[in-house]
Amino acid sequence: MKSITIGFLFLSITSFATGEIIKTSTSKVEILTRPVYLSYSWLNKNEYGASLINRFTPLKGFYLVDVKKYSYQEWLRFLPIEPKKTKIKLYNGKKKFLQLLNAGVVRMDIGTRDLQQCADAVIRLRAEYLYASKQYNQIHFNYTSGFSAQYLKWRAGNKIAVNGNKVSYYYKPKSNDKNYSGFKSYLTNVFNYAGTYSLNRELKTRKPDNILAGDVLIIGGFPGHVITVIAVSKNKKGEKAVLLAQSYMPAQSIHVIRNQNKPLKGAWFLVEDFKKNGWSTIEWSYDTQHLKTW
Repeated sequence: MKSITIGFLFLSITSFATGEIIKTSTSKVEILTRPVYLSYSWLNKNEYGASLINRFTPLKGFYLVDVKKYSYQEWLRFLPIEPKKTKIKLYNGKKKFLQLLNAGVVRMDIGTRDLQQCADAVIRLRAEYLYASKQYNQIHFNYTSGFSAQYLKWRAGNKIAVNGNKVSYYYKPKSNDKNYSGFKSYLTNVFNYAGTYSLNRELKTRKPDNILAGDVLIIGGFPGHVITVIAVSKNKKGEKAVLLAQSYMPAQSIHVIRNQNKPLKGAWFLVEDFKKNGWSTIEWSYDTQHLKTW
């Protein structure tokens, strides 16, 4: 085991067969440097800017939980974030009227159509991580009809035809199938036919004590809503606090959610509160049955 002490930051880096674990083992964490191997394909590297996690200092007595190198949890905490006071924007370029829940805006395009709403944002984040880490076989999402839209098939030239409730692949290769613009075309297709109803049926139940970044709080329906756990911290008692992020209707910037019910917590939500009374924002409320994972 190697230990590196830098100012107040104590890092332990340990190699295991399952992957390298990055540990932050004190409650006082300095600025974290985004690892060079992390990729955010919708931006050029010189556009990444600040990391999300450095905007949100853990609560007093809390520290970031360990994450595996190259994991979804690590990728999420280093998401590029826009400068402070950046407003949530809608797909049409207008500012969202209600900004009360805006604790910070993720630096990610929205598109020019009303597509990247709540479930689409959750799908986008998960798919972008898998694409960046070249786990193409893991990129698949169900339509509301139950049809499995598989990126590997799309990448191989198979497109998807929808005729009422009948869905099928047909072969029509395009020159961009294997590059990022082809991947974005695949996602646009998924956004059109998937939603909280289908996503809820794909995901597995998670117990609150085991909550991880990348888990979601989902209410499946027409409409429903879903938000993503972006980062997890804990204290010496093992109690956890998390950051949450969402898009909404109409399609808008993915943003970290401010804790309106407990303003002194900033954007952190205590899991102990969740277990007792659930979490609520001015837009939706969630209890433990809504916590799910991939």
